[in-house]
Amino acid sequence: MTSSNTPTTPSWAEISLGAMEHNFKELQRLAKGSQVLPVVKANAYGHGLVPISRALIRAGAKFLAVAFVQEGVALRKEGLNCPILVLTPTLPAEIPSLLNNRLTPQVSSLEGAKALAWAARKMKVRNLVVHVKIDTGMGRVGVRASQALKEILAIQKLPGIKVEGVYTHLATADWSDPKYAWRQITLFKQALEKIKKQSGFVPSTHLANSAALITYYPQSKGTWVRPGIALYGVYPNTKMKNHAKLTPVMQVKARVLHAKTLEKGESVSYGRTYTAKKKIKVATLGIGYADGLLRSLSNKGYCLIKGKKVPLIGTVCMDMTMADVTNVPVVKAGDVATIFGRDGKAFLPVEKQAAYAGTISYELLCAVGERVPRIYT
Repeated sequence: MTSSNTPTTPSWAEISLGAMEHNFKELQRLAKGSQVLPVVKANAYGHGLVPISRALIRAGAKFLAVAFVQEGVALRKEGLNCPILVLTPTLPAEIPSLLNNRLTPQVSSLEGAKALAWAARKMKVRNLVVHVKIDTGMGRVGVRASQALKEILAIQKLPGIKVEGVYTHLATADWSDPKYAWRQITLFKQALEKIKKQSGFVPSTHLANSAALITYYPQSKGTWVRPGIALYGVYPNTKMKNHAKLTPVMQVKARVLHAKTLEKGESVSYGRTYTAKKKIKVATLGIGYADGLLRSLSNKGYCLIKGKKVPLIGTVCMDMTMADVTNVPVVKAGDVATIFGRDGKAFLPVEKQAAYAGTISYELLCAVGERVPRIYT
């Protein structure tokens, strides 16, 4: 859905493609010679897989990364022909779809590579390009760093398989454990040096995610850098704001459905988790946990109405939630509430709303539901 007009739906998300392109160029500037490999998994972190991917291609992206085969297939169906890397191991049942859609698989084991090689031969696919994941400490998938040389040499010998890239993923580059991040970077470099020295093979590489690109660069330099959350204008850690100039891409809005007065002693919503201590004005908003407004924001979160920050009260419902608008003059049905984003001079960042919910901004962005229309500007 593309429009510059405010929609009539109870809630919506405003997506700035201009902000997305700005962030891509800012990250490309920070990369200093490496190419940006944008991560558009999980519906482009809730922003819309196809529109965001097209905007990134217009901005200069040559390569995209998704989590699962189905996401790559969706992009192919929309006519995107650039290389697409699948960042998780491919299930055997998915291999035909991966091959038919010319997607680039990651390989986390020799067994996985053998399954790809067998299917490629059967489907007469020659020189299937793969990227080998090295596990340097994330502990999810990938060949162990200590076994990387042996595994990669074996994978290279498989008929029909061409190892193009080698990569890893950093677990604590958001400053949660800097020493561990440095350890992972060091292990990756050591494994890469062994591969180059003992086999003469010089693969393409990528290890810098958003956090590493912003704060551990150029130590985490590779052929590509692989940012995700930073593309969408959100910092992995708010302390990183001085290191990059990012612009938020998404704002989530909702309309006031109903305005009423709550008398002292009266309660609101399920479980009576909020009881008015005095007479207050309440606005009921057309957004709930089915739309991505996390239930953990009950009696904790905030929104902006007419440029004022007001608290969410009562239990967040499936379709509605309530706000105390006592300090906002003349609130009526149809008025706009900002769940995160800007309202005039007021700004409620998604990082702040996530903190109120006791989670991370990634979850709030990805949680925005299907019935919330995305308005692209």
